Amino acid sequence: MRRIFLIFSMCFALLSSAYAQKTVTGTVTGDDGLGIPGVSVVEKGTGNGTITNVDGTYSISLPDDATVMFSFVGMKTIEEAVNGRSTIDVVLLANQIGLEEVVVTALGISKEKKSLGYAVTEVGSEDISVVKDHNPANSLVGKVAGVVVTQGSGGPGGASRVIIRGNNSITGNNQPLIVVDGVPIDDSGVNSGGSVYNSTISGGGLTDINPDDIESISVLKGPNAAALYGSRAGNGVLLVTTKKGAKGKGLGVTVNSNITFDTPMVLPEYQNQYGQGSQGNVPGNVNDLKNSTSSWGQKLDGSQQMYYTGETRAYTAQPDNFKDFFETGAKYVNSLALDGAGDNYSVRFSYTNNFTESMIPNSDLKSHNFSLRSLVDLSDKLKLDAKATYFTQKVNNVANQGSEGILASIIAMPRNVDINDLKVYQKPEESLNSISFGSLGANPYWMLYHDRNENTRERFLGFGKLTYEITPWLSAFARIGTDVSHVKSERVYQPGHHYYTSGRLTFGNDRISETNADFLLMFDKDLNEDFHLSVNAGGNHSIRTYESISIYGEDFKIPTRATVANTVIQRPSYSPMSEHVINSVYAQASLSYRNFAYLDITGRNDWSSTLPEANRSYFYPSVTGSLLIHQFIDPESDLFNLLKVRGSWANVGNDTGVYQLSQYYNVASDGYLGLTQLSRPSVKFNEDLKPENIASLEFGLEGSMFDNRFFFDMSYYSIKTTDQIYDVPVPSSTGYSTFRENIGEMTNKGFEILVGGIPVKTDNFSWEVSTNFSKNTNELVELTEELDSHIFNSTNSGNLNIQATVGGGYGDIYGTTWRTNDAGQIVVDANGRPQASTDKEFLGNSQPNWIGGLTNTLTYKNLSLRFLIDARIGGEIYSQTNAALTGSGVSTESLEYRETGIVVDGVVLQDDGSYVQNTTQISAQDYWGAVSGIASAYVFDQTNVRLRELVLSYKVPYNVLKSTFIKDATVGLVGRNLFFIYKDIDHVDPEASLGTGNSGQGILSYNLPSARSIGFNVNIKF
Repeated sequence: MRRIFLIFSMCFALLSSAYAQKTVTGTVTGDDGLGIPGVSVVEKGTGNGTITNVDGTYSISLPDDATVMFSFVGMKTIEEAVNGRSTIDVVLLANQIGLEEVVVTALGISKEKKSLGYAVTEVGSEDISVVKDHNPANSLVGKVAGVVVTQGSGGPGGASRVIIRGNNSITGNNQPLIVVDGVPIDDSGVNSGGSVYNSTISGGGLTDINPDDIESISVLKGPNAAALYGSRAGNGVLLVTTKKGAKGKGLGVTVNSNITFDTPMVLPEYQNQYGQGSQGNVPGNVNDLKNSTSSWGQKLDGSQQMYYTGETRAYTAQPDNFKDFFETGAKYVNSLALDGAGDNYSVRFSYTNNFTESMIPNSDLKSHNFSLRSLVDLSDKLKLDAKATYFTQKVNNVANQGSEGILASIIAMPRNVDINDLKVYQKPEESLNSISFGSLGANPYWMLYHDRNENTRERFLGFGKLTYEITPWLSAFARIGTDVSHVKSERVYQPGHHYYTSGRLTFGNDRISETNADFLLMFDKDLNEDFHLSVNAGGNHSIRTYESISIYGEDFKIPTRATVANTVIQRPSYSPMSEHVINSVYAQASLSYRNFAYLDITGRNDWSSTLPEANRSYFYPSVTGSLLIHQFIDPESDLFNLLKVRGSWANVGNDTGVYQLSQYYNVASDGYLGLTQLSRPSVKFNEDLKPENIASLEFGLEGSMFDNRFFFDMSYYSIKTTDQIYDVPVPSSTGYSTFRENIGEMTNKGFEILVGGIPVKTDNFSWEVSTNFSKNTNELVELTEELDSHIFNSTNSGNLNIQATVGGGYGDIYGTTWRTNDAGQIVVDANGRPQASTDKEFLGNSQPNWIGGLTNTLTYKNLSLRFLIDARIGGEIYSQTNAALTGSGVSTESLEYRETGIVVDGVVLQDDGSYVQNTTQISAQDYWGAVSGIASAYVFDQTNVRLRELVLSYKVPYNVLKSTFIKDATVGLVGRNLFFIYKDIDHVDPEASLGTGNSGQGILSYNLPSARSIGFNVNIKF
């Protein structure tokens, strides 16, 4: 690879040209006469470009015969021939839908959207940075057809799960590749959590990108759009383009302040009639009371009863004891951006400070983001683009979920317990043990104030890119980019902890990096009056590394000192640096005929270090085409402004991780009797392993009508994944538990619809609306002859599995149901309690049947109202939370049968195998305790419709500001997750997740409530 770059550099040094360049300046305004900042100004067919500054002015060096393109999200793209001019002023019309806009595609290449043979959706900066979230992925919810975003419910700093056109892999990664300014970045941490016991959702990938620095996110939907990324393209790509300064004179300053306040969006509905106790009684001594932690006691009548502190108190309801645990979480995101520029350079510096308080006590996030980017014309032909970003973040007490999580200790607390009493979590003069209303002693305030859970992340992202224009139709660039992260974690369970009474600690350090060096040769020229050819050819050298060191300590010698030396038992762990190297060459040829017929052919060959030498080389091709048929059926554009049919086929891969080919052995740190002890993994690795193979076919229809007042975009796709990398169970006689093999086939088929327009537009008022709808059908076609399912996760009791099933799909839910006999009668035990079935039955699937979003923007003069309603329809989810609420007697449902008891309408199995009618009456406690263990009773429909986003903004008129030093000012009221319009499940948010990986879907287990955010945003430009 070094030789390639050396030759490439020599070519730069030897090549010269006499083509003259000149500086072209101008102003881009809207139909209101005001300058538009951030407009893309690009020399057609090249990477030479800039953006307008805060007052809409620009400066760019261009050849006399060049054509310059002006584009902005939501506005009509305009092309202007230079023809020797030094000043070109442009007016962009705001009533365009965007089908003719220039969008960023694979490898960072800008193309006219009308020429593409595959689906690409671009989300602009206003949709990302106004209703701000620490994770820009959450800003895609409801805005992009075919994209399912499941927001992590672990509090500040957590990642989200992004799935484009379905899940392709059973055991591998299903989330898209993240590319920032043309450079792939590390996405470690995006697949985290998932344990039903103790699940923590971490950050990484897109969560570390500053929303205020983002100019746009292009969603490359699936393999067809992302084929040039080869073995990393299987799940699509999120292309992030960040802001850069605009060439020209002057200094621009932008200040943005976003302050929002988070409160729980939905909390359980509690009964407040019965308190702590069992079978309608309140124990008279504190030990028996602490062994009866449910609310099956007597009616809350205000009488004096035993309390968990050992005193007697009035036996009265505490209606808000769970609600009062939460606090209003304030989020302060303040950013400063400086733009400086001359005729041949631009510099942009930004700093963003984020201080976010969680809704749970003593939990917060603090981050700082520094970014510096510069574009310099080193000569008329040689240009430099360089950027450096430093990010640091500290998260204190990220919330863990599951049955050992924070909320598990209080979500079912007795209805008469005052939450404020739990703030006394220890009395060291009496005992080091934690104090709570139950004998276990689990107390959330102990976990949040006494234990320690800190995570610190430092990250550097940077790149340098040199672009050389060899001729007006031939240019090249060379680029190198790197992404280095250092993650430090500290976890301390203080002595007296309800699970780890002697104390435990874990300190860890992880270092992750990804470096990419690439080059691209770009040819773009009219062959004649009819044909235009664009060819791009290049290569990439990618190195990804990971190393980790940690130490575990247990049994503190001195209870108050959380140090490694203070622990009796110590277990160090070290993962030496692993390297994953991929070398690639690729090419793309685009041929257009009379600007109505387009054909694209791409090919990429990858050589991966993680694959055996015989299978190391893989070729990934794609073919796409599109026709602008409106030029035939409506050449005068009386009805159609654009009508395009498109089709594409692609074959890509899904690479595997390191060290999966040859067996290795681990050395025990403390061998038996001091001897050296070796062990090996239980899986037999495969020297013939191949990457997962993904083939995709797509067809689409796009159009705009009535002077671009109405538009639509429809797609159908079919994706097939084969050679799934899977650990196949084998008999123990082989010496292994599993063999790693390439097996199976999974398919995803679906369609997407985007429809919108401008129903009303007058001089002072406009109404813009767009809606999207998508449906995906997933099927696991086969695994092996001996294997018909793969289990992702199971509940604590084992009464339910989330799995992929042959003939079914990814995310199938199998669980117990009511036990019945052959006649369909419910079978109860000898005590009259219902029972769960022995076998698990199909109860549903966690994937939604369809998703959609509706965005409306109403503008009256300088006042604008934008709101987003999104829907997730169908799909099922099991709520362990709901089962616990009812089983412990705190939910409103548990009030039924309290006074009367119940005789279950069922039968009792006799010793001779016959059945007799049940006549035994049982209490509500016995009934709901039994029902809570039956999985089918707590599988719910995920259907929900909500008001996801709302922005009410006011742009201060220009005539008010013209005599001041302020160039532009906008203030607005913003909101996210404001309320449910409809949901089927009670007590919880059906979109909450246990994790962002494959094991975190389909189960709710003591999740943090989703946050309702309300606040304001102020943006001022000087």
